[in-house]
Amino acid sequence: MITASQRNPRRRLHGIDELAASLASHGLLQPVLVRRSDDHFELVAGHRRLAAAVQLGWEGIPGIVQSVGEDQAYLLTIVENLQREDLSAREESDALAILVKERKWSTHQVAAAIQRSQAYVSKRLRVFEDQMLGPAVVAGDLTVSAAEELLTVPDRYRYEVAARAIEAEWDVARIRDYVRKRQFASNRSRKGRQPGLERRLHALRFELRDLTADALTEPDRRELRLLFNELAMLARAKPGAPRILPELPTVGTRRARAR
Repeated sequence: MITASQRNPRRRLHGIDELAASLASHGLLQPVLVRRSDDHFELVAGHRRLAAAVQLGWEGIPGIVQSVGEDQAYLLTIVENLQREDLSAREESDALAILVKERKWSTHQVAAAIQRSQAYVSKRLRVFEDQMLGPAVVAGDLTVSAAEELLTVPDRYRYEVAARAIEAEWDVARIRDYVRKRQFASNRSRKGRQPGLERRLHALRFELRDLTADALTEPDRRELRLLFNELAMLARAKPGAPRILPELPTVGTRRARAR
């Protein structure tokens, strides 16, 4: 009897119906990999193939018995799954994290094991380790390819560009074009600017959208009018112009004027 491994990194088996149809037409082209465990066989690689065979009602399935311990079998299961192209982003992230963080594998070792380039592994790891890109990919807000394009954006601008891409549902080509045109690395106009301005402006836009007229006090309206006037001045200013807006008065200056 064959039992599925309880440590399979796959959270869900996809495409079983299509695989079962292929097995029914062409048979099993690649045997599953199992290991002996007490009085039964434990599946090491081939969880989708086994599920498809069970769906077809097969009483047996061709397999190769591998003499490995539980720990080594777990590594084989992870590597075999990473060689497939139907893993979800979360499954791939978890599998890579196990090999690199828990097992201390180098990107070169991972690349050789899963038959991918070292650049592929390095980019995926950087995406999943990024505090914004990783969760966005896992949640389905960004594709892995789109997130890899955003890796070229310097850290101080990456949040703003990623938020804009998610909000506007940009594809990879649109993100690549936007990043190329912005030329973040050589953009001198931002020199000396406080980091995170674009993020704060983005947050302010969303906050203002939720406001209603009844929620505004008279001081709120006065500050908004000042803000709109200053924004209009900034929008009309040409690149290279000196300081556009006047400095805000300090608290002491305001008190002096009040007297």
